[in-house]
Amino acid sequence: MPTTSSVFYIGGPEVMLRISGHSVSAERGEAGLVTGPWLADPAAGVNRAALAVALDDVTGYVVDAGSPDGRWPVSLGIRLDFVADPPLDGTSLNVTGELVARDDRGAMTTGRVSDPTGRPIATIIQRSHLVDAPATPGAHATAEVLEAPTNPVRDQLGLVPTAPGVLTMAPTLLSANGMGSVHGGILICASELAAMTAVEANGQLRTTSIDITYVRPCNAADVTTFTSETLHRGRSLSVVRVVSANSSGKPSSIATVVLQHI
Repeated sequence: MPTTSSVFYIGGPEVMLRISGHSVSAERGEAGLVTGPWLADPAAGVNRAALAVALDDVTGYVVDAGSPDGRWPVSLGIRLDFVADPPLDGTSLNVTGELVARDDRGAMTTGRVSDPTGRPIATIIQRSHLVDAPATPGAHATAEVLEAPTNPVRDQLGLVPTAPGVLTMAPTLLSANGMGSVHGGILICASELAAMTAVEANGQLRTTSIDITYVRPCNAADVTTFTSETLHRGRSLSVVRVVSANSSGKPSSIATVVLQHI
């Protein structure tokens, strides 16, 4: 992937998904991403939740731009709703984020992904709180621009089934944010793929919404598991809870993934 100018940190997730930040202020941010065959998936059909990385970035940077020196926003939770599949043909998508409200403790932001005609594809609401900014990046963070393969995100992240209802991801630079944690958008993306695998979707379902809560940092230098529990499996709708955890077994995120037959 050629290097491009970006106002965002460009790590493994951004390279993998061809994301660049165009502008950011304390009120609004804009970014872009390029679609392609890496968004296709044998279970999900189309990996809609891969859009979460760009949406998390653009809304998070809005909060950061208005935060006091020495303070850093950390996501408490994200709600994503999907309207349509992203294309797979190289179309560039527009990603925007806006501030809803801010106080001394944190902020709420909202955003969307749209196609070149302005048609919405996905929306986000994010709640963040402020913590002391870390002085140094985590051990698994990288500032290098990596090669960007075209094989599916599932394969690039190395997500493999290791037990019934469990996908496992080995440490990879493609999952890490600038602090060495698994990117919040990658946790969403992998939770969708885990849910689709658990219900044996085989491309016949699409994700309509994901509601995720982050309860502790997920170390990108450690193995991460995504364990699915199917709460409802009907003819038109399935609901799956997915919990991510490092090797300690303590949850890092808890997601509710809603899937609908197409």
